[in-house]
Amino acid sequence: MENHAHTLQAVTQNLIRSTRDFFELTEPVVVMPQFQLQAFAEQAHTNHYRIAAFFTQEEAPLVGHLTRQLADGRYLLQAYRSNVVRVVSLTQLTYLQRVD
Repeated sequence: MENHAHTLQAVTQNLIRSTRDFFELTEPVVVMPQFQLQAFAEQAHTNHYRIAAFFTQEEAPLVGHLTRQLADGRYLLQAYRSNVVRVVSLTQLTYLQRVD
């Protein structure tokens, strides 16, 4: 039962993406103010929240944990269930979202 729901959700998302591409429907880009990005990143780092980081000029977000704070508003973001680690500058981000 759970597998059927997952398959249906994947087909639905694929259909939505195909429709947007066909009709060239673009969603407006949500951009958080820089002070809000700083506050959310600090809170996500200190409380070990799983986040989705939306980058400029990238379609899909990177989901993971902010593992370490570096200098000049940069963080190490380790991808969820992966060995991928990325150095993230807050100037590269457009939006941060908490993922449960």
